[in-house]
Amino acid sequence: MDTCASCGHDLGGGRFCTNCGRPRETPPPVTTGVDDADATRQMPALTTEAEDDWRTDTAERPAVPGAPHPAHHPGTPPPPSAPVVAGDGPRFPLFADQVPADEPVTPAERNRVLPPAPTPAVDGTDRPRRDWLPWVAVGAAALLLVAVLGGWMLLGGNGSQAPADAHGGQGQAGGSGASGGAGDVARDATAQVPATAPPNQDLDGNMVRYEPRNMLDGVPTTCWRMAGDGTGDEITFDLARPTTLTTVGLINGYAKTAVDARGHELDWYHGNRRVLSVEWTFDDGTTVTQDLTDTTRMQTVNVDHVTTQHVRLRLVSVSAPGRGPAARDYTPISDVTLQGSAG
Repeated sequence: MDTCASCGHDLGGGRFCTNCGRPRETPPPVTTGVDDADATRQMPALTTEAEDDWRTDTAERPAVPGAPHPAHHPGTPPPPSAPVVAGDGPRFPLFADQVPADEPVTPAERNRVLPPAPTPAVDGTDRPRRDWLPWVAVGAAALLLVAVLGGWMLLGGNGSQAPADAHGGQGQAGGSGASGGAGDVARDATAQVPATAPPNQDLDGNMVRYEPRNMLDGVPTTCWRMAGDGTGDEITFDLARPTTLTTVGLINGYAKTAVDARGHELDWYHGNRRVLSVEWTFDDGTTVTQDLTDTTRMQTVNVDHVTTQHVRLRLVSVSAPGRGPAARDYTPISDVTLQGSAG
């Protein structure tokens, strides 16, 4: 038979119709020497479609447009496909592991190299994994640096200062160690004072204390002070060990200013009393007299390399209180210096 029994298409030499895919009809057997029943019996058609169907061999032959899908029996219509809507994007997914196994493809689509699918994060989400280990190392290094600096500041500071004289009597201030070399040994001394004025608030509402250690901190704007006239009173400075002194001195008032709510400057140096004259006495009985002028700067006097462990400062003369808004009836000393070398 040279034409297809189903569609009439020319079969040529193939076993299947190239138009509709129907198998070629098997010619009737030769009836010589057989009876009529055998002559009229037809042989069943060969069903080798699944083994040698040319339509499934898309690796060598392109698909025939309009041919039925090999998964369906010839003659039956192919399954309906989803309509293609403009703007829906590409026909196939963007990644190789998202192509359905049963989806028919053309040779051009089969040969297209698809990128691999992105590797999911460890927690099962699509977020990329962040490399957090370097940041942990940086944070640990920063914490270590802060700890080292804090320890250095604590160990290097002077933490041996005595508490304030809260009852207005004798008190101590400063450290108890020796300087170990030439310099201001007052920073390592302690002070015994006749009295201490109670604390109060400044114009900004901050609590201000007038402890003996304020004379030994090297800060002019802090002071020790006692209420009233301190004429004739003595202050004793105790050094850590015998020290050879070359220079002594003091700031003879409260070297600080402030501005009130109306913008007026308050001069605490001239508002409080000021020390006008003092005597310095050392362990060997040496006494040095010092007259002081009206200035907020440090005023010093030289001593002849006297070796001592105790220094007594007697307030020989003290001024009257000042006048105006800054007037206060207190005797203050802002700072003391004792220059020398211990040992």
